[in-house]
Amino acid sequence: MKRKLLLLATIFGAFAVAQAQDLTGDHTVEREADTDRWPVPEVKDEWNLVLMEHNNADKNVYVYKDKLYNDLFTRTLGWNGGDGVETAALPGGNVFWSFNDSFYGVVEASTRARKSCSFPRNTIMVQTPGEDGLPGTNPENFVWLADFVQTTNPNADRYYQARTHLRHPNGEKTDAEIQRGDIDQQWLYWAGDATVVDGKLQMLWGGVYNGTQNLMQNKNQALVTYSLEGQPGDDTYLKIIDVDHNHVAQDGCMYGSQLWEDEDGHTYLYTSNQWKATEDQLLSYCHPVVARTKTHDLNSGTEYYVKGEDGTWRWQDEYPVDADKNRSGISSRSVSTVWVFKDGDWYYMTGQEFVFGKKLYIMRSRYPWGPFEEAHQLWTMPWVLDKKGTQTYQNFYMPHLHQTLSREGELVFSTNTDAKDWGDNFNSVGSADFYRPFFFRVYNWKAVFDE
Repeated sequence: MKRKLLLLATIFGAFAVAQAQDLTGDHTVEREADTDRWPVPEVKDEWNLVLMEHNNADKNVYVYKDKLYNDLFTRTLGWNGGDGVETAALPGGNVFWSFNDSFYGVVEASTRARKSCSFPRNTIMVQTPGEDGLPGTNPENFVWLADFVQTTNPNADRYYQARTHLRHPNGEKTDAEIQRGDIDQQWLYWAGDATVVDGKLQMLWGGVYNGTQNLMQNKNQALVTYSLEGQPGDDTYLKIIDVDHNHVAQDGCMYGSQLWEDEDGHTYLYTSNQWKATEDQLLSYCHPVVARTKTHDLNSGTEYYVKGEDGTWRWQDEYPVDADKNRSGISSRSVSTVWVFKDGDWYYMTGQEFVFGKKLYIMRSRYPWGPFEEAHQLWTMPWVLDKKGTQTYQNFYMPHLHQTLSREGELVFSTNTDAKDWGDNFNSVGSADFYRPFFFRVYNWKAVFDE
């Protein structure tokens, strides 16, 4: 059902490619806690954080399950599951949330069994600030901006089911079918990252072709502009002003899955490029690549960072051909779902061990275009989920970074996990806690670079 299906193959192929590229370096070291240099975090009871002991080889790093946010996303009506979870800071302390494939409908509270639900391919929400100015953590702070089919009759069809937020222009459903609540499945959009420019929200959406073989191929890239007039819940707030479905007519790996707005005047667009070193490779190699806009405006033109055959790096306006992209990895380790941010004089990149590994790595660079090196294991996903029913899962994927949710400079991640069989998402005990985000916070994360 997802991009992740494109990654499945043999482990031997991945090992061979990684060895050939010499990108398996791991600088993780075991280090005892030094509470003078790295004090134990002072977390408040109301944050409801649960320490995951011995989660990092460096005992100065503290990793917590965020039960408060987990509970906020443990829902029984309307949205009750989704992946591709991304956030962006909005003016006034609001937070924009986007999701890819989502479940909308009803969940039985006592058993956490997901009942009849629709499956919109993307959706959005806004979180309002609390009294302390931080993102609010009461249910009323979450304003879901879905187009619901009907919310008045619990006994009628499609109760609290929703339509896809942004349809692809090639979607196969008729207007009448969409009005009835049907959803396009062959052509769809999945969310990229978003940024605020000139008082409006600009967001990149990646066009995906599903076809008849469930291959989930990246195609075009759209740029959508949203109004920020009014307040969350108003008809004007996050209303679509403009959609450019051909912002990038052909984009095979979705530059802009993650953004970094730099002080140098550019916005950097990151993505993970998956490729094969030889035609007989069964499993791809994956590394981050980068482009940048000429100003912070995503519509100002894009330059791609490319390594030529002679080893020279350059910025070019032309979208790179596959051979160029395959040479242009900017990390010292094979990772996917990368995020970049700056702290002090360093740029940091987080990424998931490829493929579907439970480890999250962190690297750093002096520049937003890399190279990102000194890969350290940052934290590790639990083997079981805190849920009713079956607690094991098939894949861990899309570990997205949410620094707009950080309270004290800690790193905040959401994760997604899927069930072993698609039918396990429905009707059984705990089925509604597959395919939904779980949240984690990492304190003292810079300790891994302490020499």
